[in-house]
Amino acid sequence: MRLFVPALYFAGLASLHLAAAPAGALTPDDPGPADVAFTIDANGDTTAISPLIYGINGGTRFDGVTNIRMGGNRWTGYNWETNDSNAGEDYFNSSDQFLTGAYGQTTAPGQAVLPTLQEAANLGATTGVTVPIAGYVSADADGTVTAAQTAPSSRWHQVVHRKTDIYPGAAPSLTPNLNDNYVFTDEFVHWVENNRQNNQDVVYYLDNEPGLWDNTHPHLYGTTNPTFADVGQRTIASASAIKDTAPNAKVFGGVTFGWSGMQTLHDAADFDQQVASDGGRQLDKLQFNRWLLKELAAAEQQQGRVLMDVLDLHWYPEARGGGVRITTGGAAGTTPDVVAARVQAPRSLWDPDYIEDSWIANDILRDYSGQGNHQGIELLNRVHDDIDELKPGTLVSVSEYNYGGGDHISGAIAQADVLGVFGRENVYSAAWWPLESSAPYVEAAFEIFTDFDGQGGAFGDLSVHADTDDIESSAIHASRSSDNPNELTLVAINRTDAALDAAIQINDDQRYTAAEVFLLDGDSATITATGSFTVDLLNAFLYEMPAFSVTAIRLTAEEVQALTGDYNASGQVEQADLDLVLQNWGTDTDPTSGAGVPTGWTNDLPEGLIDQSELDGVLLNWGSASAPVIENTIVPEPGVALLALVTTGVASRRFRRTPGRPGVENVTSA
Repeated sequence: MRLFVPALYFAGLASLHLAAAPAGALTPDDPGPADVAFTIDANGDTTAISPLIYGINGGTRFDGVTNIRMGGNRWTGYNWETNDSNAGEDYFNSSDQFLTGAYGQTTAPGQAVLPTLQEAANLGATTGVTVPIAGYVSADADGTVTAAQTAPSSRWHQVVHRKTDIYPGAAPSLTPNLNDNYVFTDEFVHWVENNRQNNQDVVYYLDNEPGLWDNTHPHLYGTTNPTFADVGQRTIASASAIKDTAPNAKVFGGVTFGWSGMQTLHDAADFDQQVASDGGRQLDKLQFNRWLLKELAAAEQQQGRVLMDVLDLHWYPEARGGGVRITTGGAAGTTPDVVAARVQAPRSLWDPDYIEDSWIANDILRDYSGQGNHQGIELLNRVHDDIDELKPGTLVSVSEYNYGGGDHISGAIAQADVLGVFGRENVYSAAWWPLESSAPYVEAAFEIFTDFDGQGGAFGDLSVHADTDDIESSAIHASRSSDNPNELTLVAINRTDAALDAAIQINDDQRYTAAEVFLLDGDSATITATGSFTVDLLNAFLYEMPAFSVTAIRLTAEEVQALTGDYNASGQVEQADLDLVLQNWGTDTDPTSGAGVPTGWTNDLPEGLIDQSELDGVLLNWGSASAPVIENTIVPEPGVALLALVTTGVASRRFRRTPGRPGVENVTSA
């Protein structure tokens, strides 16, 4: 039967049209003129943010820390059996029990590791354990090791990858033999795995800055430059032993220091042998990283398992302001020139258009042709590109970094920007390294992301696309939480010494109506809740960013429910929905497979016949748009004359109402 509806019917419906929202994403209002414009695309693709980027080395603890790494030069010579370690050139090549620190001297196995392991478990944080692979560890705590006692000597015990290499058939023990002059990698990992909590994540770093062993540990490793081949062999053998014992644990390899470490392993003697001369020695290529990725990919193919899950690096920026490096402490590190360089420096992680003042940019990446085509450092872009080309699936870690300014607002600005970039650019793990005795502004920058309201309010776990039209003066990072899609959290950064008005527009399919503001600026290294406001415009507002500041803005959206009658999911009940009903009146649909559902019918799929129930949905909500849920709101019904016309047209075709359809009492209008 073809349903006939008089023309007067459509005229009556037209007279009932209410203000309707646009189909799909809401188009934000224009917030007005401003110094900078921030655009957030909450409908676009999101990037999962790894919780491990909020990590640290050392004793600093901020609210919400997620990752604690035990790393640094001391751990290269750590003997887990006795807790003796060697300082190398950091302190007179001294072998002692420095790593047990306040815990007191002890020979109980693993006691330099255990307190941090337990603390991390209590905090719910991942623990990073450094596994020595340079060949030897301290044999005693008797102080300075002389050049004449360079390993192998009685002052050192040899590191062996597997216990069975010395004792065939012997299983790893929790009470190691202290008299055999050996320390076994698999036995150390066995001890860690047996002392962590059942639900505690532990990851393993393959030593620390291997390209510098000849400088940092000359009496442990020797004074000959480490080679690609030597570090590669140690990486594969050590990772294999770890995976034998803890097959599901993640292994972090590389652990390189800076650009030179990633490029040449600090002038390794076999660079020319390992890196092809025909196009392989470009100064802008991180050749050691690339070589290591290829070597591990081949070893993994041979063994049929992943050995190096994560490529790790250390990054202490070389950027300078007024000739002073931004990591410089004290008054020299807070001059206007250094501050200006520091707040821009995070851009070298990703921005191809940013050219910092450093030896890397000026001497390595500089275009000497005279054409001015200098390259940005783009560190993370380069690392990700190498991984995608040579060992896809490998994760990226920055287990040591510091941008200076720990007691200055510029340090907070750089740190906050770095954390936003890490989340957006797919960094798996990161751990800040302390260079100053106190860094309250850096701690506060962490808490902008992990606990900005003092009650666990945090940046979300999904990075949302966000842009600024003036990257030199500002930065914007945006996120939402997978478990709370009605919240959007922004971190807005003013890199300048003057207040800036920011025009903020949000492209989303839901409307944000409330905002709370939390500020970190130069007045105090404490985050301050500065108030809340109603977002009167549609997903748009102006916010004045104080000079040199970081602001967390938590936006809350109205809860929206789909309207019955919006059968094409356009965001409003309109003519197209009526057409779908009229053109397909009486069609029998299959509620399980969707067979027979008309083209264009994508929302509120009918069960059984398309009939009076579907028509009622259109009539009751005609002209309405998706709107906030307001309980017990009554939507005005169509006029009596119009209902009479509709009733006449379909008088003989009344069928059952589909169970579960909402009644008038819980449907809303715009």
